Parts: sequence; structure tokens; C-alpha cells
Amino acid sequence: MKALFCLGVGMLVTQQDNTVHAWLYRDDIGAFWGIKGYEEQVTEVGTHRGHMSWPQYRFLGTFDSASVRRGFLVFSRNCGNCHGIVYKKYDVLLDKVYKQLELAALVSNFTIHPAHHHFKQFYYQEWDERDRYIHDRIYPPYFSQDQAKNANGGVWPTDFSKIRLRPGGVNYIYNILTGYHYKPYQGLDVPKGKAYNPYFDHMIIGMVRQLHDGLVDYEDGTPASTPQMAFDVTNFIQFVQRRSGFQRPDKTVRYYMFLTGVALIYPFAYLKTRGFYRNNLSLRWEMYAVRDGVYYNHFKKGWKNSRAIQFRGQVWA
Repeated sequence: MKALFCLGVGMLVTQQDNTVHAWLYRDDIGAFWGIKGYEEQVTEVGTHRGHMSWPQYRFLGTFDSASVRRGFLVFSRNCGNCHGIVYKKYDVLLDKVYKQLELAALVSNFTIHPAHHHFKQFYYQEWDERDRYIHDRIYPPYFSQDQAKNANGGVWPTDFSKIRLRPGGVNYIYNILTGYHYKPYQGLDVPKGKAYNPYFDHMIIGMVRQLHDGLVDYEDGTPASTPQMAFDVTNFIQFVQRRSGFQRPDKTVRYYMFLTGVALIYPFAYLKTRGFYRNNLSLRWEMYAVRDGVYYNHFKKGWKNSRAIQFRGQVWA
């Protein structure tokens, strides 16, 4: 009887579904400090340190004007087809990057619509589409977020006005643009129309690879490779940022000038307030040497008289 019971239990066990269900909880998806199994992709190549050496972050360094100029060309011909920088105007590129006439000629290739002026309720009473001026904001081609989402598979292209606040800073932009060559994580499904990028928030990004070798022709003859274009457009986006942009090198110089001035003045202020120097205009000689009374020998002076310095060591009757 016992043997039959064991045989029945064994048959029930063998008839059960032996499919293994693996429930995996990931708390590190999109973590900029690394992804489990892919730490070398993020930490070694660079969310913190980055691939490149940015000239504007060196000691007393400034932006590379040629790189920013090339970056604006890449942005206007590729990135600007979806993204915008609505908190900045084109005229921030004057003097440092472009001259006024050549910037005006380049910007006039793009149009602006009265619907763009709904941003912050900017109603300029313009009733028709016109060419852009250098004092216009860097609007995206879309009039609203809904229009942008409908044209990009339900995803609104990020505005670059405050992208400096994302973890990684300037390296984040560069890594996103050059991080499309990695293979998807095992078991991670990439939907149609999306792309895998380990530097993005959830590793699945709605923007497919945009930069390809030879995409643009640089006017200075620089080879338009993918890393070069990513470096240039990253410099441009960083240049137009608010606090870390074109004003940062000038602020850094003023900061060091102030610290240098304080460091040079402080010793003189110290001597002036402590009185550790003598004014030659009010110097008088003590023609007498008082051994007792007020002018006594003090231990702070090595048991010597602090007055009548010019007669110190003399023998008095």
C-alpha cells in the first residue's frame, strides 16, 4: 500500500509543469554609475571621466571656437530637426563663434512660425511664417509637444536648454551620441523604432543613431567622423548652457583675479592692522634709557628693554 502511494505521488510530480519562471527585479536600470554586467561600459569609458579632454574645463581654459562652430553646423543640419534650445537665442554665438552677417545668413535658412511664439506667451502679432533672425530663440521645428510626440513615436525630443543638469554633465551628451555600438543586454527587448544605449536612462532610447561618418562637410576640412561630430556638437550644446556655458571661462578668470588680489593684499593688511612696521615719518629717538618704571624688561622681549632700541647694549653710568 505504501509503495502504491509513493508511485502515485511520483507520477503526479512528473506530470507537473516543469517550466522555470524567472522573475528578475532590476534596480540599476539607467543608473549612471554602472549597470550590472555592463559596468565597464559606463565607468571605464566615461560618465564620470569621459572620453575627451574638454578645453573649457582646463585651468584658465576657454571654449574651442572652431569646435563650437562645427557643432552648430551639426546641430542645425541634424539635431535641430527635432530638438530645440528655447531658453537661448542665436545671438549667443556672436563674436566668439560667428560674425553677425554670416550668422544671419546661416540662420535665415530656417523658418519660424507664429505658433512658436506661444512659448512663455510671446505673442508678437506675426501672422505668417518667416525666416529666422539672430535674435530669435532656438525653437524646434514643432509647435507643441503633442505635435513632436506624434512625429516621433510618442516621444518628445528633449529640449537642450538645461541638459547640463543631467548626471554626467558634458560627458553625458557625448556618451549618448557615441553609445549605439553596444549590443543589448541579455533578455532586453528593443522595440521597433527604438535603440539600445547603455548611457540613457532606461537603456532604451527613442532616438536611433544620428551621427554617421561623413554626415556633414566641415568648412575647415576637419574629417567628419562620428566621434568628431559628437565632440563638436557637445561643445556647442555646452556653450549655450546658462551657468556652465560661454560665461564660465570669464567668470573663472574674474574669480582667480579676485583671489589673487586678496592673497596679495592680505599680508599688507596684516602688517598695517598689527602695526608690525615703523612709520619713518613719525620715528623719534629715545634720547634716554629708563631702566626702571614703565620701560621695564619684559619676558616677552627676552628680558630686554623694548625702548631705546638704538642704545641697546650700551653701558650706562
